[in-house]
Amino acid sequence: MREYTLSQLEEAALQWWRELPRGAVVWLTGDLGTGKTTLVQAFTRAANATPATSPSFALVHEYASPEGPLIHVDCYRLRRPEEALDLDLPELGRRARLLFIEWPERAVPFVPAPDLHLKLFYGSSPDRRRIEGSR
Repeated sequence: MREYTLSQLEEAALQWWRELPRGAVVWLTGDLGTGKTTLVQAFTRAANATPATSPSFALVHEYASPEGPLIHVDCYRLRRPEEALDLDLPELGRRARLLFIEWPERAVPFVPAPDLHLKLFYGSSPDRRRIEGSR
């Protein structure tokens, strides 16, 4: 686990962007306010994509990039895992350069397995976040 400042988060997102293959699935987990959407915003900047916004109300946002869309799904508002079937996550994954899934635990077993699972935690100060990544 590593602690990041906001500028270091930008650098980390750029590195992950370069490493992750087309169609990769990224799970984002952590308490409310730990920076999941902020991390997606860093990824969209790394990809020269349309700026990211919080998908909490729309559930799915798509950001155009020169290498293909980054698709951002927020499962927080799902009441039952079966509701994820309406999102057609496998199809979103086939179309996406990267597919980000926030709150994937709310949609198990209907979410694709992650290529990268980023767990976010509050850091030692308000402008820092701790991130644990696993593949």
